[in-house]
Amino acid sequence: MSLVRNSCQFVSENSKHVKINKDELQKQVNEWFINNKHKYKEFDEYECHLGGDEEQIVNFLFILDSLNFCFWPQKDYEYENLSSAIKECFQKCPELFKAESILKMTFEEFQKLLFPNFPDFPLITERYRLLKHASEVLVTFFEGEFVNVIKAAKNSASKLLSILTTQFLGFQDHAIYQGRQIFFYKRSQILIGDIYAALKGEGLGKFNDIEILTMFPDYRVPQILNQLKVLEYDEDLQNKIKNQIEIAHGCEYEIEIRASSVIAVELIKEEFEKLGQKLKSIEIDWILWQMGEEQRFDIVPHHKTLSIYY
Repeated sequence: MSLVRNSCQFVSENSKHVKINKDELQKQVNEWFINNKHKYKEFDEYECHLGGDEEQIVNFLFILDSLNFCFWPQKDYEYENLSSAIKECFQKCPELFKAESILKMTFEEFQKLLFPNFPDFPLITERYRLLKHASEVLVTFFEGEFVNVIKAAKNSASKLLSILTTQFLGFQDHAIYQGRQIFFYKRSQILIGDIYAALKGEGLGKFNDIEILTMFPDYRVPQILNQLKVLEYDEDLQNKIKNQIEIAHGCEYEIEIRASSVIAVELIKEEFEKLGQKLKSIEIDWILWQMGEEQRFDIVPHHKTLSIYY
């Protein structure tokens, strides 16, 4: 999306603490290409993802990506844990996650349903609030069904992104940097990307402009880019990350890490194109995220920021 790309480009050009090493970037792309490392695991290869009916799948993804943020304060809990818990609920009783049911759900029921072993799960009250709000929007404007949000977008990722980021508070992921508004839209973009991947670009997953999506600026992709020396941090920032010191949401450090990740992936895409390999930004995100997940215990830590956006 031009809002994300353009605003992140501004940050990258004015960044004080984070730089993109274009020589290392080119070197990494050449190595991946030569060694055929630019492959990724397909959505349905993950045991934690729900299969079956496409409407059920998109409902599952809406719930998942409404809650898919900030796991790091909880030791030994990752995306797969949340996805598996939601999948199990859908398999047992999909009616539990109908918008009308969520509006009636108490906090205690929510906690017991998804986080029974984690009473102090990070930002759990925010997850509950945002899921309630999303359900209220569905009931008020979309007859209680997320599938109607997708249909309203008429096969346009750009239109769906606009609906998500204007009507659902939890997806309004932006910041202010040097007086300018910077857009990231991580969870709204990843929701669209997940729908596209899960349904293989068909049916409800058909988007005629899927290429407008950027990578999804989170923790793991910047982490692997930093490990690969594609993203270079100044000494103070690198020490904070190494020592796992929390970085405030909305500060220069955080904004520069996320924005530089977006632009680095765009540059990686350009390098692949020079080699005759056309990849979408979201596909490069999948490659890097999966690489980071596989190596997460052996590489430099990721930055630590408490946020409802990623």
